[in-house]
Amino acid sequence: MRLLLIAAISLSAFTAQATCTVDDLSSAGVTGFQEAVISVGDLDAANETWQTVGGYEVVCDGPVEPGLAAFWGLPADTPIHNVVLRKGNGSRGLVRLVKIYGLPQVQIRSSGMPWDTGGFFDLYVYVSDVETVFEQLRERGWQGYTDPVNYTLQVFDITEAIARGPNGEALVLMQRNAPPYDKVAAASESGMSWPFNTALMVSDYDANRHFFENVLGWTVHLNGESLTPPPGLNPTAIPLNLASTLPRRFAAYANSENDRNGSLQILKTEGLTGVDFRDRAEPPNLGILTMRVPIDDVDALAKDVEAKGYPIHVPVTSLTLPPYGPVKMMALKAPNGARIEFFEQQ
Repeated sequence: MRLLLIAAISLSAFTAQATCTVDDLSSAGVTGFQEAVISVGDLDAANETWQTVGGYEVVCDGPVEPGLAAFWGLPADTPIHNVVLRKGNGSRGLVRLVKIYGLPQVQIRSSGMPWDTGGFFDLYVYVSDVETVFEQLRERGWQGYTDPVNYTLQVFDITEAIARGPNGEALVLMQRNAPPYDKVAAASESGMSWPFNTALMVSDYDANRHFFENVLGWTVHLNGESLTPPPGLNPTAIPLNLASTLPRRFAAYANSENDRNGSLQILKTEGLTGVDFRDRAEPPNLGILTMRVPIDDVDALAKDVEAKGYPIHVPVTSLTLPPYGPVKMMALKAPNGARIEFFEQQ
């Protein structure tokens, strides 16, 4: 239905912008990514999933500013419709679903396994009942890499499943049994919480670590290596005998020393070589397209990155980005190909 409507509307209609229930949503105090952008094939189905299963509410719905297509390297007249959703009344952890019309698309991580590299693999959300949420997603055509499994990591006791959606996007459904956390603040008392972390599967661990630590200057909040105790049950579908012998290296980064919410985490399974999807991690392709990180001074970041000899993927551009209002935005590519967009509210 939405496709028929889009096709029937003249191109001039796309000079309009999405209608938002919240205008000029503040980025003040938000660290890490403020929103995740997911490119979808069926906008209505994706919207229903996030609202019904996740318990999210729509903040904005409608066409995007035409300038975004050019920022994404697409023809300037490309029609794009977006729906912005959030869980609770906070200003972080938004999910922006985008439908890009009229261009050929492939899944960024087509039939990808958790050890395949390139782009963003998943979004982490807390759930109070992983079995229930997992089954609700499967009723909508999602599939898991495994059924929910229980494991321990450092001080954490977790029951988890990873569900893969129809666009190749993945959700880590994390039921954190211990230590306790504030379920009200996380909005995880029902459905799914707002996303608090994303994983970048990498082949060159040191290059990606250098990017976050030295190019961006972000803080590492959680890092180390892990092995799965026998019999080797794990949510990433690594064969049981290998999960007990091959270490997984990980490090989660955020642009705050005190707050790791909105973190970007690099992951590498030693001894496994998978498909590299980095060249697909661009619009208009389907899946988790980009993370948007608010910062105070985009121009200063651009100058600093260039001074360090790291390439700017898309230079600073002025746009209107509901529900934040006018912004300056630029894009960088992590070494694994993941696109990160940094924006400054004007």
